[in-house]
Amino acid sequence: MARFLILGAGPIGATTARTVVDDGHDVTVVTRSGSGPDHPRITRVAMDVATGPLRDVATGHDVVVNALNLPYADWAEGWPPLHAAIIDAAAAAGADLVTVGNLYLYPAGTNPMTERSPIDPPTRKGRIRGRMWHEMLAAQSSGRVRVTEVRASDYVGGQVTGHLTAHAGPRLVDPVLQGRVARVIGDPDAVHTWTAIGDIARAVATIALDDRAWGRAWHVPSAPARSIREVAQDVAAAGGALPARVRRLPRLAMRAAGVVQPQLREVLEMTYQFDAPFVADHAETAATFGLTPTPWETTIDDVARAGLGRLGQGTAAKPAVAKPV
Repeated sequence: MARFLILGAGPIGATTARTVVDDGHDVTVVTRSGSGPDHPRITRVAMDVATGPLRDVATGHDVVVNALNLPYADWAEGWPPLHAAIIDAAAAAGADLVTVGNLYLYPAGTNPMTERSPIDPPTRKGRIRGRMWHEMLAAQSSGRVRVTEVRASDYVGGQVTGHLTAHAGPRLVDPVLQGRVARVIGDPDAVHTWTAIGDIARAVATIALDDRAWGRAWHVPSAPARSIREVAQDVAAAGGALPARVRRLPRLAMRAAGVVQPQLREVLEMTYQFDAPFVADHAETAATFGLTPTPWETTIDDVARAGLGRLGQGTAAKPAVAKPV
């Protein structure tokens, strides 16, 4: 049995905590509010990770999982002290460090992205994530702590509730299920890799306890790439709704709204991921750990069911989803 310290209880942190306890391990979840899943083997702690006694909380744990997800507008100022505190606490506790990362580090137009693609981020937020990864590698090289990063693409699943930055979340799902036009960011026909929340949790729970994991990154196994239009059509079919109607948000309108909405302004620099194909490869992870993605039909049924519940429309109909090719 291992002891996991999971930082954050958003969709990824909470799902990872449940997955880990289902595997027979103990979990401590740290959030500012003390929230998190309710389970006899989960201890919840209320603390600010950047300023609280994280070293003390980490003592006695075998693995520290960084599943924090700051608002985009807070990345530049928020991540440096948080990340330093996390590395320090893991090192002091003699624990291994697993960070849930993303694909922002890779050059635009790299298809497919692999774990061995160059680190050359085209955006400010990508450069922040790149610095964080280099800090982790430096900590391992100096002998302080073993590290790995489990990288996922944009999240999909019934647990996804974020509105603006969740491209396959309520901003897309709710209007589709209501028969309204869904306004999307980027080219609705550009194929994109989507990663199921449950697959992220399973990857973290598995990789964190394998000695082959350390000193490098791993991509979470994900279903074959689908365009936003295809995702919308799949959700409509699974939810028994009318055929989806999708329209691209004009860039000028987004820029104008970004003047008064900092979060939208931050989203703008990430639109390159949706203006062209954005495809990740997970062959190394699958071959090394035997992990496979959740079937796309299962994920979409979960998305539709959660959306219908959110809208007060009952449960999803039996899925009628076109299989990815």
